[in-house]
Amino acid sequence: MRVVALWLAVMLLLTGPVLAVAPVNEATIEAAQHYGRSKADVPLAVFLRPWTAYEEKAVRMDDAAERTCLYTPFLLLAADARDRTAAGETVTAADAGRVLTDYNGYVIFGVTLSGLRADFAGKVSASLRQGRKTLRPKIVNAPGAANETAWGYQAQVYFYFASRDVAPDRVARLTVSADDGLRRVFMIPLADYR
Repeated sequence: MRVVALWLAVMLLLTGPVLAVAPVNEATIEAAQHYGRSKADVPLAVFLRPWTAYEEKAVRMDDAAERTCLYTPFLLLAADARDRTAAGETVTAADAGRVLTDYNGYVIFGVTLSGLRADFAGKVSASLRQGRKTLRPKIVNAPGAANETAWGYQAQVYFYFASRDVAPDRVARLTVSADDGLRRVFMIPLADYR
């Protein structure tokens, strides 16, 4: 039964549009789920580090720095497996199909922004530039207020770009603006992420 579910999930993925920057196949799904299960006890920031790019003017690369995380299909699968394992649940091939279907058609960036006021991220905007092409996100998921931290306020914002418009083998420049008037720039070499 597990093999049939995995086969159906893979067929669904391979016949649909490209999910993000890396192709998905049975080996990728198994590797991602194994990675997630093996990292269930690792702190989230450490787990996400291989998919993280810091703001180009960041002085330090720590929890206070502004950063973005590229949610590739591999990372989505690994994060789901990590969360399920940490909760004591079993990770199955059917989970992979559900996770990938939920995010099908998007390249997703989770951006951690820092500010001096709780409402600094009330309105955020982003653009993704590759060469002469500039894209706007199809979906923006932003909080109403930021969380207070020891160094100010932080907000987690998610930008969903149509994957059909993003060249997976090129560097992308993600520019994010918030109500505080600051522009944050992140350089993401898409081909370097699995």
